[in-house]
Order: sequence, then C-alpha cells, then structure tokens
Amino acid sequence: MSTTKKPKRYLRNFLLDTRFQLKYTLAVVVISTLISLVLGTFLYRAQSEAFETSRENSQLLTLDDPELDAEMQAELAKEDEKIRAHNRKTLFVLVLSLGGLVLALTFLGIIITHKIAGPAYAMRLKMSQIADGKLPIVRPLRKGDELKAVAEELRRMANNLRDREIKDVEALTKAITSLKDDGSDNTKIIADLEVILRQKEERIQTD
Repeated sequence: MSTTKKPKRYLRNFLLDTRFQLKYTLAVVVISTLISLVLGTFLYRAQSEAFETSRENSQLLTLDDPELDAEMQAELAKEDEKIRAHNRKTLFVLVLSLGGLVLALTFLGIIITHKIAGPAYAMRLKMSQIADGKLPIVRPLRKGDELKAVAEELRRMANNLRDREIKDVEALTKAITSLKDDGSDNTKIIADLEVILRQKEERIQTD
C-alpha cells in the first residue's frame, strides 16, 4: 500500500510575486528596524547614564572620608569593569534581538503577502485562460487567503459563462441530431453547426 507524501514547501513556493512580496516585506522590515534602533539606542544610553551617575555618587562619598579613598578606588575599578561587561552584554543582546526581529519580520512578511500574492496569481491564470477562449472551473480560495470577494466574483462570472456554453452545447447537439434525422440535405448546415459545437466544447473542456 503506497502512501502519498505532501510536497515540500520551499521559500520559492511562497514567492509567487517576488517584486510585490519583497517590496512590502522590505518596507515593514525597514520601518521596524528604524524604530528598534531608536528605542534600543535610547535604552542603552539611559542605562549607561544611570550607571555613570551611580559611579559619580560613589566617588563623591570618598571625599568625605579620605581613609576610604584607596579602598573605594579599588571597588570602583571593579564596578567599572562590571559596568563595561554589562554594557557589552546589553549591546550584544540588543544587536541579537534586532537581528532576530528583522529575520522574523522577513519570514512573516513573506508568509502574509503570500496570502495575497497566491490568490492574485491563481486568479491571473484563470483570467488568462478566459481571455484565451477557455472557461475553466474556478475553485474557492483556501482558508486564510485574502481577496476572497474578488475571487468569488471571478468564480461566479466564470461559472455563469460556463453554464451558458454548456446549454449552447446541449442545444446544438439536439439541433444537429434533429437535422440528421430529418432526411433532408442539411450537410452544409450540419457541418457549420458541428464546427461551432466543437469550439464551444473546447471552451468548457477542463485539463
């Protein structure tokens, strides 16, 4: 018993309209990056200023008691190193968070725009077939896709046109049968009707 495996979804499957998707994804990423940089810089400077103020206050305390000056200077040196280490760690976390945010927004942007580009791509194919004289079956969009109102109108239009062609095929088939059973010399009329019939059958033929 064979089992069918689901096809793997690669990134190119989500980039159906590369220009459109990357354009709006890039816009979201750039705006989010700028906001994150401004907020991150503000937080980093605020924290550095707070540590610097604390250090200055500690230095002022040593002026009241000279005997503690040497011991306090040693403590301040240790605190300075801790502050620098903490600042480096904070900067690393900010850069890492910003990089993660950019990456997450990029993938999220591609996935979200795919819900627009996917339906637009499918509808464009159907409209191209209709323009070429075909009347394909337009199926409803998947759950979560956008542009459902537009897709539904396209589906209704294609179905109405298809129903008319089917009725024409049925009427032509009956007319041709009647002419053949009539016994009269209707060869030319029958040939012309059969040409029209084949054209209409090709229009409603599905792949």
